Amino acid sequence: MTPPISPRNEKMKAFGSVQALSRPQMRLGWPSMENEPSQSGQQDASPQEERKPWPMWPIVLAIFSFIVFYTWVQLSFRKEERPYEPSQAMSERAAQATEKNLYDWYSLNTTRTNPSEELSSSGILARKLAGPLENDLPSQIVYYIPRKPILVPKLESVAADAAFTPEQPITIRLTLPEAFGESPDFRLAAFYKDGDLRLLAEMRVENEEDLARFDPESPPKAYHFAIETGPIEVDKVAAKLYFEGQIREWSIIREADRAAP
Repeated sequence: MTPPISPRNEKMKAFGSVQALSRPQMRLGWPSMENEPSQSGQQDASPQEERKPWPMWPIVLAIFSFIVFYTWVQLSFRKEERPYEPSQAMSERAAQATEKNLYDWYSLNTTRTNPSEELSSSGILARKLAGPLENDLPSQIVYYIPRKPILVPKLESVAADAAFTPEQPITIRLTLPEAFGESPDFRLAAFYKDGDLRLLAEMRVENEEDLARFDPESPPKAYHFAIETGPIEVDKVAAKLYFEGQIREWSIIREADRAAP
């Protein structure tokens, strides 16, 4: 005899049969997403029309227009300047550094000027240089000069203004062998501080071997130089001119003081 089925057991049995039937039905009723081709996949698989390449003439026209415009700007607005010379730039920087670091010593500009008949050699004393040049020069000048000066080996005579006017240059005449005076390597360097004026007649060459290329026995010739007086504020200046082994010394006074009774 079959035992009676309780209501609870009937419900559980019915629920189990529903689950057993629903699982295959769900598998049959809801197809897998992997087996069904998507709409986007169908669109990707469809053939596409071939794209035409971009035309090159607009790009070429743009490049050509830019080159023409850039060239016009360069030719119209570019400043005319001398070409960059690294060695010359280094020399100028060294000179500027020397001028800025002389501990109150001024590096005065000297330029060649027209001959003057008012110059005099009276009062200019000559003496030999005892020892090396650096022993007689102030230590600040020795320290800040880029290299040891190579002085002119021969000087015939010196003449200079006996007085100067403020803001007007002092004129000096040097008579020396033409081989040195005509060379672009010749330079008259001037340094000033507190009434002390030091002049160096030097050759801007590398060494003594380069100096030997110049003939010291060439005909003598007079050369005139103008020395700026902007920093000079004293009433009397003691000047010293150096060349190889010798010194020329003299004094220069202000024009107002000489004219006073």
